Amino acid sequence: MRTVAVAFAALLGLLTAVTLSGCASDPVVSGTSRAPQPLDIGPDASAVLAMIQPDDGVQAVIDYIDSAQETLDIAVYQFEPSFDALVEALQGAQERGVRVRILLSGTIYPPTSPNGNPQDAQELRDLGLDAQLSRPEFSFSHWKMLIADGKTDGGSVLLCDFNLGPGYFGIDPAYPDEGETRGMAVLDTNPVDVSLIQRTFDADWPPYSPWPANNSPRLVWSPSDATCDSPSCTMPGVSLEPVGNSRAAITALIDSATATLDVYVQAFAFPSQLLQPLLNACTSGVAIRVLGNDGGINDEVLRSLSDCGAEVRWNTADPSGDGRVMYLHTKTIVADAGLPTGVAYVGSVNPFLDESVQTERELGILITDPASIDRIDSVFTRDFDAGSSAS
Repeated sequence: MRTVAVAFAALLGLLTAVTLSGCASDPVVSGTSRAPQPLDIGPDASAVLAMIQPDDGVQAVIDYIDSAQETLDIAVYQFEPSFDALVEALQGAQERGVRVRILLSGTIYPPTSPNGNPQDAQELRDLGLDAQLSRPEFSFSHWKMLIADGKTDGGSVLLCDFNLGPGYFGIDPAYPDEGETRGMAVLDTNPVDVSLIQRTFDADWPPYSPWPANNSPRLVWSPSDATCDSPSCTMPGVSLEPVGNSRAAITALIDSATATLDVYVQAFAFPSQLLQPLLNACTSGVAIRVLGNDGGINDEVLRSLSDCGAEVRWNTADPSGDGRVMYLHTKTIVADAGLPTGVAYVGSVNPFLDESVQTERELGILITDPASIDRIDSVFTRDFDAGSSAS
């Protein structure tokens, strides 16, 4: 699982660079002036950090599955049918009368590689679970979330940045020599958010229908482009409207920082549309810490970040203390931790991989709950302190 994930991040960064090769020689211009702009989302106690992986383990997801009373809808890039703990929890939900639907990505990166999702979907169906493949317009269906009772007054959504395989919750038995994986999830009970996410899932479920426009300032949606023009697209030029807000929302998050930005990156490609806002914040005096995976940060990006004074580290130690390197699958960003203006982004969008912003089905959320931000940043600081300098 880890090996596949590393290859995915590296190859996707390469694909992004190839796709935008006309920009690859453009210089990175450091910002000279910047006026931080507050995000227009305000205090919101309806979206809180629900779990940090691998610390909270798979039982936290099982507990969420067990909370569903009527329906449970799951969208995820990949789901391993051999993951008995989750499969048995879903079968148990069905046995108590919950309707369960599982949506897997119809495409896998790279597009020329063997795609195991059709087989996985069939295996899940053989296990009695309704599993289908995503619609074809997007380069990938990469969002990761579970909706419990989404059409009821008590509905909620678990927005994740991890897939549903054992390697995301601890040591993967298939890769015993590899470390654990960092991931996060937010519990969102805001009725506006839950309704929108449920309606979007319903639209993406076969036979497919037009998806709704975003009406929540908290939610972060991709694709942000109006058409799918990536080499990964199976339907080049097809309309992706109504478009998402991920490019604008994450830029606004970075622009809002007045003091600090702590950034987890699974991968950071060059060029990246969101590199310049990060450099602008850096040169204006915002203290920036970036934590990534060895080999996942482009050399030009590393040079630019280092030149502006950002601290960049990678190869953070596995929190289990066994000396292995932890893989960072989370894409979380925290602005102004510990301040009243603090905001965190958690979700599936890889902000610094352009295809993730432009043409993939992605979902994240901006949260302002102080306790959630404190926990995220505490874990980030532990991971950062346990990493090695990338410069």
